[in-house]
Amino acid sequence: MLSKLSTLILGTLAANKKNPYEIIRFLKENEINKWFSVADSTVYATINSLRKKGLVTGEKFKEGNFPEKTVYSITAEGEYELHHAIAKYIEQGDLNSTEFDIGILLMHNLSKDELLNMLKSKLEKLESNSYEWKRKIVNNEMNIDKPFTGLTILKHRLYLTEAEMKTIKELIKEINMKDKLIHSDEHLDLRLQ
Repeated sequence: MLSKLSTLILGTLAANKKNPYEIIRFLKENEINKWFSVADSTVYATINSLRKKGLVTGEKFKEGNFPEKTVYSITAEGEYELHHAIAKYIEQGDLNSTEFDIGILLMHNLSKDELLNMLKSKLEKLESNSYEWKRKIVNNEMNIDKPFTGLTILKHRLYLTEAEMKTIKELIKEINMKDKLIHSDEHLDLRLQ
């Protein structure tokens, strides 16, 4: 399975070729560091690792008097791995917000139908989890011998679950609204503007 950074890099390359500096700039422009810490040097090391695995290829070129630079593009195998990583990040049932955020950022790489199916499936799982958290909270509130920290953790898990459910419902609504506006089978552009 791809690392979070590998997924982000492949996702940025899926749209068009970029050199490492352009990838770093993309990450900074989208304020990825606010929710996922990435050092510039790690980006270079990860690109090299992706190249060795055959997930990206590099093409060197020289422009005027500037030093030679390498521009990377995603390979077919890289697209396959990216697709599966995005799907995993969107579908997974645990509350790992960093991975879900990456999935949302790169969801434009999935078809509309596939994305909607994943979101609806995840919403069902979260609704089931929400019910379980509520049941556990009620059981713990009735047991006065239990420490309040355990109850607090259960409530925190419930709040996280409810927040993710709200996000998914808004995503589904937004995707369906964009589809109605377009009135065609064209690929929906869900990327950040």
